[in-house]
Formats: sequence, structure tokens, C-alpha cells
Amino acid sequence: MNLGKISIRYARALYNLAEEKGVHHNIYNEMCVVSDSFIQLPKLTEALANPMYSADDKEKLLETAAGISISPILTQFFRFVIEKGREEFMVFIAMSYQDIYRKEQRIVLGKISSARQMNEDSLTRIKKYIAEHYDSNLLLTTHVDPSLIGGFIMEVNNFRFDVSAKKELEDIQKQMVSL
Repeated sequence: MNLGKISIRYARALYNLAEEKGVHHNIYNEMCVVSDSFIQLPKLTEALANPMYSADDKEKLLETAAGISISPILTQFFRFVIEKGREEFMVFIAMSYQDIYRKEQRIVLGKISSARQMNEDSLTRIKKYIAEHYDSNLLLTTHVDPSLIGGFIMEVNNFRFDVSAKKELEDIQKQMVSL
């Protein structure tokens, strides 16, 4: 059995249970915190894989990684994962849960980088366009990047739309060099 299949099976089981209990939204937020903890603390994976730590210690590590107060279902899930010896897959389980949640809730991730802070009207229009185009809700993050000079870069799923002044200037430069 490979890493992806294991992670997806555990994540799917947790999602089904959480949805049945009506807490799948809370678990999603907690799993976002868990995956962020693994990103910020790469040694967390090593600690979970270390046989010198007891099951209780590993459970406490995961609970701490999930944030200040976590749902009882997630605590039970952590205990179950540790009992099955799958704790070192927890970061992949967390990411798989997020993917399953977004797919089930019809949410797409998007990112906009712009030269200046975008106004709410522009963001609302972009969200509406994406929602119609993908038939989904858009979870959008914004980032200000002054090096773009003007315009913006929008990334949604595997689609990248670059209408920045920086790209336009680079394109002009390429055309001039090729002459």
C-alpha cells in the first residue's frame, strides 16, 4: 500500500465521520492548522516517526499541532492513527482531508498577487467570475507584490492569468532582443 492511498483512506474516513457528526467544517479548519504546523516545524514528522516517543507523547504532539482547542473527534482520530502506527503519515492525511473537503464543498483555491492592494469591488467581481467559471466557491488569498509595477497575477487551480505590467515589459524586452 502506498503513502497516497493510506492518507486518502484515513482522510476519507475522518471526513465521513465528521460530516455525519456535522463538524466537518471545524475539522477542516483544524486540519489546516495541522498541515501548517508540519510546514513550520519540519522536525514534527521526525518526532512522530521516532519509536522512542510513547503513543501519549505523539498524541500530545498532534494535539498541540492542531491548535489550542480541538474537537473530540480529532483527538480520537489522532489516537486511532497512532494505534495503527500511521502517525508519520499525518501531514499527508491532513492535506488529503483538506482536498476532500474542498472537493465535497465545491471550493477552489485561488491567489491574487497585485502591485497594490485591490479594492473590494474588484475582488468581488473576480470571485463572482471564478465562481461562475468553475461552478464553485473561491477561497482567495491576496498578496501585494510591488515588483509587478501594475496589474495582477491570478492563480486558480492550475490556471495562471498574468496581466501585470512586469510581464508586459518582459514580453516587450523579449521581442526587442529577438529582432
